[in-house]
Amino acid sequence: MKFKTKHFHILLIVLFTFVIYSNTFFNGFVFDDEFFIVDNFEMRSLKNIPSYFSEPSVGNLYRPVRSVLYSVTFFFWKLNPFGYHLNAIILHLLISVVVYLILSELVSGKRISLIASLLFVVHPIHTARVANMTGGFDLLGILFLFLAFYNYILFRKYGNKKAFVYSIILFVIGLFSSEEVVVFPILALLYDFCFSGGKISNVFRKLKSFWVYIVSLLFYFAIRLSVLGQIGRAEVYFLGNLQTRILSTLVIFVRYIYILLFPFRLTVDYYVQVYKSFSLSVIFALFLFLIVFFFWIKSYKNNKIAFFSIGWFFVALIPFSNLFPVHSFMADRYLYVASFGFVTLLVYLLDKFFNLKFFDKKIFKLTYIIVIVCLIVVYSFVTVARNSEWRNEQILLSKAVQRQPKSSNAHNDLGQVYFEMGLYSEAFKEYNQAILLNDKNHLAWLNIGTLYGEVGNYSEAVYYIDQSLLIFESYKAYNNLGLMYNNLGDSNQAVVELKKAIEFNPYLSKAYMDLGVVYAGMEEFDKAYVELNNALEINPRVADIHYNLGILHEFLGQKDDAKREFAIASALSRE
Repeated sequence: MKFKTKHFHILLIVLFTFVIYSNTFFNGFVFDDEFFIVDNFEMRSLKNIPSYFSEPSVGNLYRPVRSVLYSVTFFFWKLNPFGYHLNAIILHLLISVVVYLILSELVSGKRISLIASLLFVVHPIHTARVANMTGGFDLLGILFLFLAFYNYILFRKYGNKKAFVYSIILFVIGLFSSEEVVVFPILALLYDFCFSGGKISNVFRKLKSFWVYIVSLLFYFAIRLSVLGQIGRAEVYFLGNLQTRILSTLVIFVRYIYILLFPFRLTVDYYVQVYKSFSLSVIFALFLFLIVFFFWIKSYKNNKIAFFSIGWFFVALIPFSNLFPVHSFMADRYLYVASFGFVTLLVYLLDKFFNLKFFDKKIFKLTYIIVIVCLIVVYSFVTVARNSEWRNEQILLSKAVQRQPKSSNAHNDLGQVYFEMGLYSEAFKEYNQAILLNDKNHLAWLNIGTLYGEVGNYSEAVYYIDQSLLIFESYKAYNNLGLMYNNLGDSNQAVVELKKAIEFNPYLSKAYMDLGVVYAGMEEFDKAYVELNNALEINPRVADIHYNLGILHEFLGQKDDAKREFAIASALSRE
């Protein structure tokens, strides 16, 4: 490929990326952006960077390199959404360029490389990563994954030993950015198996270099386990035993293929039916998988790109197959890496189809161009429309409920939006609907309990929060339960519950602060001072902690100390 041609193609990728995602700059912080960015006080100081590698981050995650990017982004942009959207778009752009470079090495001919890369750029499924600012930070680890794979190709194809070293370094950095990168050794093995000259013995000879990746992976898992105390994102499986998870995942993977082909009703919350036995849906999914598997095996000899693409798709979904617990059983964002296999296969099959002998060359070119242009244009329009749905939470979650009316999570999340807007009757309605759809939705029980507390019905609040804790223990539930008991005048029980919250997660400051307030109300001022300072030690940039400490100093007659704390609280609240 000519040097100038490659640069022109990259320029097209840059142009398409910025044009398609330019309307995200008008979007604010929505969905999990509030939790991971706006309320993430830990990221607001570069001094916290060393702790990212030894302690869990917000959300009980271990992605220290990603956390560094959070802090660096905040340093430059504070809470200006523009900077966070720019971050996501640039990362998506860089990944798309690397996708193009990878395809240029895998596929002979520049046509497939460019078209597949452009489809990757504009595919609507990626809005869950790019339009969502929090999802944009996850792209950092994915970028390292693709870069590691590209360098691995250069090593295998040209014997470039420096590229091998780069792939190891990028793999390790990627692991500490996102757990999705754990699939890299399997993807590298897939590449060797596809392009090893057709001999299995060649693959086994190449396995000698894999010990570095395996050792790196074990090193990562050891550190992750020591910091989090768990391997997966969650501690428990919400969808039952192994058989239930496998059967349900079969159907979900079929749905993934469908929404990649027809991404027209995307949502942040999908209704997932749990399959405990072989129903018609499971049998159909299994039948489809057998067809795909048959085609996959048959394609190995004559269609290596098809074999590689299908393999990539399913390998990339391994982290989201619920072999390890995950919070969401189905989500658009899980398809970002897998979509590379999808767009490669789609463009490759279209190219093969229109190259069949019964097509005249002129007809082939014209028809092929029309089909590809239609795909790119349609996907682009859908992506732009989907970007606008991320403008605010009410639009985003109203669409989720409209498109997935059976989704308990969608109703619960929309209820949260109404709660924050002060529309309590609408919030009650959505929370109740969430519980009706899934009585195991512990967040809905917790949220409706919190809402009862907000309107002053503390007894009812205690009941609902207790129901939440029977399903799943959480820091927030214990913390809120403690506050409800305090409002009921039962300070001793409030102390018990708040201490449970601290025991559950000793790295969060709110329970310490609330416990300090409760102790102050019990006139145990020494204990109140200790707990408020504990909260301050964990997070010195929370205005409420300084304000409550100021009140305590004021009550104790320490006017200068009170004045200092009030001034700090006022300054922090203006940030």
